Amino acid sequence: MLPAIAPGDWLLVDPTIRRWPRPGAIVLFREPETGELALKRVAGRAGARIPFAGGYLVLGPGEAWLEADATPEIAAAAGFGVPIDSNRYGPISVDLLVGRAWFRYGPPGRIGRLPPRVSVVSAGKQEDDRPGT
Repeated sequence: MLPAIAPGDWLLVDPTIRRWPRPGAIVLFREPETGELALKRVAGRAGARIPFAGGYLVLGPGEAWLEADATPEIAAAAGFGVPIDSNRYGPISVDLLVGRAWFRYGPPGRIGRLPPRVSVVSAGKQEDDRPGT
């Protein structure tokens, strides 16, 4: 999730949510292939049309499309492999949602709310995660 979240960041996660938050939010979920915990950004929820494989995929009820913030170049420069997200494993069921990450409480110098990413896909329109939008 570079550059928004870096290795060593300490995050507060709200585990009480039971549905996908709005596009732009960062979520903690279990990867479908391995069950490992992962952080990704919501790019679309139920009803959203997602560009995929030269066409479009419409997300069903309880599904979300999750994407990494890091480009392959940023991930490689940080010593990681290609980001793994819904482009690899498809839509994610709400059953795999653990919570919404919303605040970084360490290390010192990086404390604060997690930044939204503007211009994400949501049912054919652009949205962001700033309050009041």
